[in-house]
Amino acid sequence: MKKCCLLLLLALPFLTQAQSKVYSPTAIWPELQLSYGLGEDGLLFFRNQYRLNTDGRYNDLQESGLLSGFERVELTLGYEHTLSEHWRGGAMFRYAAEDYPTASFYSLFLRHNGNIRSLFFNKQVLAEYVSQQDQEGQARFRLAAELGRRLPLRNRFITPSLEYEALLLADFSEAEDAGSAQRTVDRTRLRLNLTCEVTEKLRLTPYFMRQSDYYYVLVPPVYNEQEQLVEEGYTTKRNRVSPVVGLEVKYTFNRSPGTASITY
Repeated sequence: MKKCCLLLLLALPFLTQAQSKVYSPTAIWPELQLSYGLGEDGLLFFRNQYRLNTDGRYNDLQESGLLSGFERVELTLGYEHTLSEHWRGGAMFRYAAEDYPTASFYSLFLRHNGNIRSLFFNKQVLAEYVSQQDQEGQARFRLAAELGRRLPLRNRFITPSLEYEALLLADFSEAEDAGSAQRTVDRTRLRLNLTCEVTEKLRLTPYFMRQSDYYYVLVPPVYNEQEQLVEEGYTTKRNRVSPVVGLEVKYTFNRSPGTASITY
């Protein structure tokens, strides 16, 4: 399984090459996560994430009030269950509020933890159904892998890790209209984390992420001053690259967290 996951994840960047790229302003994502252990094997977690854009024009969640300075607010409620030493599974519900549209996400995930020499190696597959305001629902899969190592620092630990995730559309259109056609790989994320264990139950995780969205665009035809066609219009692939700087604050009640968990 390790070799298959590595080969798939290494191949995805080559499958998502595009003819052109556009770059979005840097975004800032602060997040608070609270987890609570249920029995020996269960874990209930709640997340509250805020997204701000360094370009204030995108921070339009509300016209005025407390949330007017944000681009997006996301709430997550989830449950994770330890199935065995190496396997975990669970479910999540997420609600995201933006200027338009709002969206609900219903997810099931399966997670495997292993090792490559001194590094931990976590793999995860997540099936997700997305219900967006005034739009048809959409199913997709999210494949993720993470390599890291928990290192002692004085009387505490730090955990640097590298994570890669690909979002694949479960059913995508091959329509000729660029406005409706979609690419198989919808989005990829490459993320560098540094988790600092402040106490046994409190962790701070600053991270940097490069997010790429993949889609088609219709380039219109070009006409000269005499309205004669100079260049035909065409459809092309495009990548939108978005840098993200984030900070996660995580606290776990009634249990010490481990790197194998989705909540670590």
